[in-house]
Amino acid sequence: MVSVNWNGKHHLAHLLPSLQGQKCREIIVVDNGSSDGSVEWLEKSFPRVRLIRNSANLGFAHPCNQGARAAQGSVVAFINNDMKALPGWIEEAVALLRPPVACVASRILDWEGRRIDFNGASMQYLGFALQRDLGRLAEEVSHEDRLLFPCGGAMLADRQRFLDLGGFDPDYFAIFEDVDLGWRLWVCGHEVAFAPNSQACHRGHATFQRHGDEKMRYLMHRNALMTVLKNYGDGIFERMLPIAVRLAIKRAIQLSGVRKESFYLWAQARYELRQGDAQAQERWIDAFNHLAALDDVLEALPALLEKRRSIQSQRKRGDDQILELFVDPMRTIVEDPEYLAEEGAWLQALKLNEVFAPGGGKGLGELPERLNQRLRRLQGELKAAQWNAGHALQRQPAPERPGLGTVLRSLRRDGAAVTLRRIAERLRRAH
Repeated sequence: MVSVNWNGKHHLAHLLPSLQGQKCREIIVVDNGSSDGSVEWLEKSFPRVRLIRNSANLGFAHPCNQGARAAQGSVVAFINNDMKALPGWIEEAVALLRPPVACVASRILDWEGRRIDFNGASMQYLGFALQRDLGRLAEEVSHEDRLLFPCGGAMLADRQRFLDLGGFDPDYFAIFEDVDLGWRLWVCGHEVAFAPNSQACHRGHATFQRHGDEKMRYLMHRNALMTVLKNYGDGIFERMLPIAVRLAIKRAIQLSGVRKESFYLWAQARYELRQGDAQAQERWIDAFNHLAALDDVLEALPALLEKRRSIQSQRKRGDDQILELFVDPMRTIVEDPEYLAEEGAWLQALKLNEVFAPGGGKGLGELPERLNQRLRRLQGELKAAQWNAGHALQRQPAPERPGLGTVLRSLRRDGAAVTLRRIAERLRRAH
């Protein structure tokens, strides 16, 4: 059993006792340079725990691989440090770990054990994954037997197959490394099963909350793009690269607040930022997150393509056999009519709508009704603006009103006689 820790002594105090009754051969904690006394506390309170010490925070993916390589058994279990395992967590999952199943996902509940934290997987075609049934009461949900990916927070894997496939991609640091692993397993001929009676309770991203939401979103944007570029087959990959890059830029532009239809491109965004608008600041941060993520992926593209070649050389299943595991590939990730219109146009032009919505049902390829409403409103505004502009050109310019400032400037420049004569002439024209 492997758990990664970073300044989580207070979490380990709940996790480790919950593992005492589990049938695990060894407990390995990989510590990421904690400064809260975790290491000293572990050595004193749990001397039988095998400790691997890193000098810095190396994220989640790489330390998990360290633990898997150090483990002795044929099965490796992963559990977050901010969890507690319920009785039977390991046994219920191991019972399903038979070929072709190489990985088993546990059901994850909230800390009270009542509501769902993870009950299955859902994938949007650009690589943005969701945990299904989040927040629902556990007794109200059903489940699938096979998933595209597990949740790395509580899962078991055949250790040798896990290592043979490279484990979690260490370049991910954290976020979606489990999505990439699951997809890779399916590509290479393995399966991911779901064990609803293998259960753990989660405090809810307690460790990652200290990193800040902007770091999580940056990793989400970057890692989603890396995942799709690595794992789609050749038939989809060539079409996925341009649309994924284009839509990442589109999301950044929209979040930045630029108004390209207006001469005053940045006026509203500049005003909001100067006023200290917190929401505007968050949008700008997320806009730069998209661009930074895209820059990272394109900078690393040669190495990423090498990883892709390695994965594709081991391919045992086609995309058509895997896409059904996505569950909801056409889920919208941006509720904006202009974005949806461009996304739909790209999907249609690249014929990706035929891949992800082959039945011709509702999806991103169809123009939403709210977009039609916005277009009609913009067309009306455009006609009104054109009429006003034409009408203004046909009218004679209104006579300049002799304001106080004008009068004073004329007095200083031209004298009283000339100024009075101009005022009289303007009054005659006005009447």
